[in-house]
Amino acid sequence: MVNVDCAGGQDRDTTTSETHPYIPPSRTRNCYTNTDGPAPFDSSLCGTSGDRACISKGGINACKSDNQGGYCKDNEKYYVAQGDTFIELTRSDLLDRYKEGGDTHETSREVNRALNNQERRFTNRIRELQIMGKDPLIQRDVSKKEDNEVHSFVGDLLTRIGIGFSAIMFIISVCIILIQNKVI
Repeated sequence: MVNVDCAGGQDRDTTTSETHPYIPPSRTRNCYTNTDGPAPFDSSLCGTSGDRACISKGGINACKSDNQGGYCKDNEKYYVAQGDTFIELTRSDLLDRYKEGGDTHETSREVNRALNNQERRFTNRIRELQIMGKDPLIQRDVSKKEDNEVHSFVGDLLTRIGIGFSAIMFIISVCIILIQNKVI
C-alpha cells in the first residue's frame, strides 16, 4: 500500500476524511480557496499534478503546513486563501501567526485515529479467528470451577478428619502415660 501525501506533506490516509473528501486537512486549509473558487480540495487528487493547492501562487510545493491552517510561499511572498482569492501576508502577519501559538490539536487527532485504527484491526482479527473456530479470547470453563469446588470440599473434609484423629491420638497417649505413672 502506498502512502500518498497531499500538499504540505499531509498524509492522505490520516489527515483527510473518507466521508468528507472535499474538506482539506486542517494544517493546510489556507492553501486551498473555497469550493466556489478555482481550486477546491479533492482528496483523490492528492499526490498528483491535479492537486490544486496554492494554484497561481507556486503550486503544491509552495504549500507549507502549520497549526494555523498553512500558507503558500511563492518566492519571498506569503499567501493565505480567503474565500475564492489569495491574500498576501506581511512578515509581521506571518510572525503574529506563531506568536499566538494557536493549536488545532492535530497531534491528538492523529493519535485518536491511529488508536481507533489499531482497535479496528484487533477486533477484525479476533472475529476472523472466531469464524475459523480458533477463539483467541480466554474463556472460563464452568466445569473446572465445579471440580475445584468439589476438590476443595473433599480436601477440607480430609484435613478436619486428620486433625480430629490427631487430637484423639494425643488424648489417648496422655491417658496411657498417666495410667503408667499411676496418676489415674
